[in-house]
Amino acid sequence: MSRMNRQSFLAEIRAAHEPLAAVAGTLADDAWADPLWDMDGWTRKDVLAHVGWWSDHSARVITALRAGAVPYDRDPDFDIHVQNSSILEEFRDRDPGEVRAFEAAAFDRLVAAVEAATDEDLFTADRFPWLGDETLATAVEWDSTKHYPEHLPHLSA
Repeated sequence: MSRMNRQSFLAEIRAAHEPLAAVAGTLADDAWADPLWDMDGWTRKDVLAHVGWWSDHSARVITALRAGAVPYDRDPDFDIHVQNSSILEEFRDRDPGEVRAFEAAAFDRLVAAVEAATDEDLFTADRFPWLGDETLATAVEWDSTKHYPEHLPHLSA
């Protein structure tokens, strides 16, 4: 990992999220319902709910680990597709405005959780045994800096 401190990590998270938030803030409500050609029938609303759920996931993980708790029991049979389908169903009947508000609040929770963490919390590999060999920052990247750019084209399509 190239970054050395929490502030630069936060800057990367914010920079990765900014284009996504900008697009989400400008789309008209009727643009949220169109199925995306490469997302198995998902809509822009579904994608934004998915992104928000994973941001919130990282916020929950950070908060639990820093409190000395296990965020959730790891399932050896975990299937990311099953999890993502569950997220899709959870948000299926929510309107675009509600999903936009959820995603923005989830991002704020993620930023607050990272701000509350120390450099040791974020960048020390053996700090939280629940993470195995992964640092907390690396785990958060999968839900943020590596995740947001992946879905930006879906929102701006």
